[in-house]
Amino acid sequence: MASFPLVGLVLGLFIAALDIAYSRLFPANFSSALLLVSYIAMYGGFHLDGLVDTVDGLVGGRDREHALKIMKESTIGAIGVVTLVLLLLLKYAAIGSLSGDERIGSLILMPVIGRWTEVIMVYGSRYAREGAGLGKPFTKYVKKKEVVIATLITVVISWFTLNYIGLLIIFFTLLFGVGMKRYFKNKLGGITGDLLGFGGELSELLMLMICIAKV
Repeated sequence: MASFPLVGLVLGLFIAALDIAYSRLFPANFSSALLLVSYIAMYGGFHLDGLVDTVDGLVGGRDREHALKIMKESTIGAIGVVTLVLLLLLKYAAIGSLSGDERIGSLILMPVIGRWTEVIMVYGSRYAREGAGLGKPFTKYVKKKEVVIATLITVVISWFTLNYIGLLIIFFTLLFGVGMKRYFKNKLGGITGDLLGFGGELSELLMLMICIAKV
């Protein structure tokens, strides 16, 4: 996970390159929508699946065990679908509100922040389920060294893409990631792969909101 932000950087550079190409071919609104679709296709929508499962579990679960059971099921609930639609709508609107160099920098940084948040969330957390799972190796092997490396990489990329705004994003994302980690520890007893996807998606939206905020 120390290299997660670098994976995000590769995705971000591809997105920025596609944005330049799309903007020359299509109107602004369609270009932003196509860009979001392309980004989701790049990582297979895996994090979105985690978002939907997490929301369904948190809303429908009577207790910890029931919530984790719902999250593991392959079916999707109505609340999860609504949340997915709203998230994509907000991301589309936020991307469409970006312009100029700020737009390119934000698009490059967005996947970096999403994956760095997962590192923050998993550090010091236990795996919430009994037995094996996609998130278990991360909770077992991610130590301070991996967090420091991932954070340094993210800080450097944030500075070169958005300067002081990038550092502000780092600060608020750190608070957000730590807050989610503590909430899920109290609510579900730890972290799962779905929760990491949930955190990554929401942190990307938070980053975009900071970039377009009129302050």
